[in-house]
Amino acid sequence: MLIADEAVSALDVSAQATVLNLLRGLTEERGLAGLFISHDLGVVRAVSDEVAVLQLGRICERGPTEAVLAAPAHPYTAALLAAVPEPGRPLRDTGLLPADPPSPLAPPSGCRFRTRCPLADGRCATEEPRPREVAPGRTVACHRPLVGAAAEA
Repeated sequence: MLIADEAVSALDVSAQATVLNLLRGLTEERGLAGLFISHDLGVVRAVSDEVAVLQLGRICERGPTEAVLAAPAHPYTAALLAAVPEPGRPLRDTGLLPADPPSPLAPPSGCRFRTRCPLADGRCATEEPRPREVAPGRTVACHRPLVGAAAEA
């Protein structure tokens, strides 16, 4: 297994491409699984088949990269995508409540994202959401997911 943590974060685009091609070559040539950790969603889209979005150390959403990035099921994933700059377009409103991010050393009760989530309700404060399937191969840990049949539950 090859683990790369922010392997290209401080590199220009051409150097990023060189390193990413090298990593891809190594994993294919040696039959390795790869775990690529990054905050750059553009790079994640380019190098991964599946993605897991973490919020305060817990997976809040997981699934095929294109499906998750095209239609996020968790409000945190949606906020991350809204904050990605695109040429010629002003940044979108992330929809986050105006609050400081909680400390990972003292996370909030229930859902760890609830203090910043515009959809949070009383259940979010008392019950930690368990991952549930919203589409084949796709899970979200949210009481009020944005997509899928589980949004009705």
